[in-house]
Amino acid sequence: MKSSQNKPSHDHHQAHDHSHAQASENPFLLPFFLILIFAVIELAGGVWTNSLALLGDAWHMFSDVFALGLAWFASHNARRSKKHKSGQSQIEIMASIINALLMLVVVVYIVLEAIDRFKNPHVVTGGYVMLIAFVGLIVNIIVAKLLHDDRHDHAHNHNKRAAFLHVMSDLLGSIAALVAGAVIYFTGWLPIDSILSIFISLLILAVTLKLIKDIWKDFRT
Repeated sequence: MKSSQNKPSHDHHQAHDHSHAQASENPFLLPFFLILIFAVIELAGGVWTNSLALLGDAWHMFSDVFALGLAWFASHNARRSKKHKSGQSQIEIMASIINALLMLVVVVYIVLEAIDRFKNPHVVTGGYVMLIAFVGLIVNIIVAKLLHDDRHDHAHNHNKRAAFLHVMSDLLGSIAALVAGAVIYFTGWLPIDSILSIFISLLILAVTLKLIKDIWKDFRT
C-alpha cells in the first residue's frame, strides 16, 4: 500500500529527469532561434548598407539556421537510428555530411561575389555596418558559448562539430564585417569588404575540409 502511494511521485520525478536529460543532450534549440532572428535582421541590414561582409555573414547565418535545425533533428532522433562503427548514429553522420557540404556552398558563393565586387565596387555604409556587425558578434558569441558548454562528446561527434563550425564561421564573419565597416567608415577604402570576406571564407574552407576528412575517415572504418 505504501509503495503504491509513492509510485506517482516516483513516476513524476522520473519523467522530469527524462525531460531534463533530453534538454541537456540536445543543446541546439536556443541557438537555433537566436540565429534565425538575427539572420533576418542582418540580411536586411546587408541589403540596406550594401555590404558584402554583412550579406555574407547573413547567408552564413541562414545556413546556420538550417545546420542547427538539422543537427537538432539528428540529435533528437539519434537513439532510434542505427549506430555506425564509430559509435555515432547514422542520422548524425548524415547530418554532419550535409552541413559540411552546405558550408562549402556558402564559401564558394561568398568568394565568387567578392571577386565580382572587385570588378564592380559597391558603395558601403560603414557606420551602420559596424553597428549591425557588433550586435551580430554578440549573438554569435552567446550561441558559440551555448554549444561549446555542451562538450562531453563534442570532439568525437561530427554532428556537433559541424553545427559548431557553422556558428564559428558566423562569428568570424561578424568580426570581418566589423573590421570592414570600420575601415570603410574611417578611410573610405571599399576593397576591404571583399578582401576580408575572401580571407574568412578561406579560413572556414580549411576547417570544413578537415571536418570532411574526419567524417570520411570514420565512415570508411
